[in-house]
Amino acid sequence: MTRPKARWLQLLLAVNLSLGLSAGVVAQPAPPSVKPDSGPWDSGAGFHFDLTKKKLQKTRQSVSGIACNLDAAQQRICLLAFDEGAEARYAHVGRQAWRMDAEPVVLRDTTDELDAEAAATDGRYFYVTGSHSAKRGDCASNPGSRHVIRFRLDPATGRALRSPTGALVDHADSGRLWPLMQAQAELAPYVGERKCLGDEPPKEAPTLAGRQGVNIEGMAVQGGRLYVGFRGPVLDGVARVLAVNAEALFSPQAASDPKATVTRLALGQHRGIRDMVAVKTGLLLLAGPDDSRARQGAGWTVSWWDGKASASVVQPRLLAALDLSGVTLRTCDKELKPEAITVLEETPAAYKLLVLSDGLCDGGPLAFTVAH
Repeated sequence: MTRPKARWLQLLLAVNLSLGLSAGVVAQPAPPSVKPDSGPWDSGAGFHFDLTKKKLQKTRQSVSGIACNLDAAQQRICLLAFDEGAEARYAHVGRQAWRMDAEPVVLRDTTDELDAEAAATDGRYFYVTGSHSAKRGDCASNPGSRHVIRFRLDPATGRALRSPTGALVDHADSGRLWPLMQAQAELAPYVGERKCLGDEPPKEAPTLAGRQGVNIEGMAVQGGRLYVGFRGPVLDGVARVLAVNAEALFSPQAASDPKATVTRLALGQHRGIRDMVAVKTGLLLLAGPDDSRARQGAGWTVSWWDGKASASVVQPRLLAALDLSGVTLRTCDKELKPEAITVLEETPAAYKLLVLSDGLCDGGPLAFTVAH
C-alpha cells in the first residue's frame, strides 16, 4: 500500500513535470498582475548616433541594459547599453521624465558589434557585457560579443571617470567569461561555435538545429560578485546564473581564481533571464520569453532571489507579472520587449522600478510599483 505522504509526493512530482518544472520545484501561486504607473516616458528628440536615418532608428530601438547612480547632487544618471554597435549613452531620470545625454561612451574601439545586452554598477565601476551568443539569424559565430567591459565611475558626476585625454579611466576588456563558461558542467554543452539559440533552426539556416546556445541578457554586481543571467539555455523551466569574483575576472594574472558558480533558477516554463539588478537583500530578476520563437507568449515577471549559490534548483520568490496590455506604441516604436530593469526606490513594502524595452525608442521607460 502506498503511504499517504509518499502518494502526495508522487502527485506533486507529476504536477511539476506536467508544468515543465524540475523535480523538487513546487509551482508557485500566480503572482499579482501589475500595470505600469506611468510611461512610456517621453524622450524628446531621443538619442543621436552618427548613423543613417534607418540605422539610427534601429539603434534607438535597441536599448538592452541600464545601470544607474546618484551623482553628488542626488540626481539619478544612468548608463544605457545598446545591442547595436559598441557605444553606450547616458540618460537622466527625473519625475516621469527621461532626458537623453549626447556624450558617447565608446565601449570597444572596434568595428565588431559588441551585442551589449546588460549593464551594472557597484558604485565604483560600470560593467557592460556582450551576449556571448551566436548570431540569431544564421547561427554564425560571434566572437565580437564575447567581452565584458569595466571602467571607473566618478561619484561626483555619476558618469564614467575620464583622464585628461578623455579616455575611460581603468577601462578593462575581459574575454575570460567564455572559457569560464566552457569549464562549468551546467553550461559547457551550450557553449561553443555554431551553438544556435533556442530549440528551433535559425531563420536563415533552416538545416541547422537549435542547440539552446548560451545567451547572456542580464547582469548585476553585489558583494564583489558579478552575476550574469542567461536567457538561454532554459530547460524544464529552469534558467541559469553564473557568478564570478569581479576582480579576478579582470585580473591580468591568468591564474587568478574567479570562483565561478552556476545556480539554476526555476523561473517558469520557457522563461529566461532578461535582466537583473541588485537590491539590499539580494537580486531582482526580470524574466521573459526564452530564445525559442514558438515560446514568445510566456510573459514577463519580476522575482526576488537572495543571490546565494546552490547545488539544487532554487525557486526565487515570484513578486509580480507585468501587465503590458495597456501600453500603446508610439510612432517611433516597433515592439514591446522588456530587456532592462533598475530600482528607483526601495522601501520596506515595495520596489519602484523602471523597465526599459528593446523595440521601443530610447527604451520607452515604464514605471512599476512591485510589492515585496
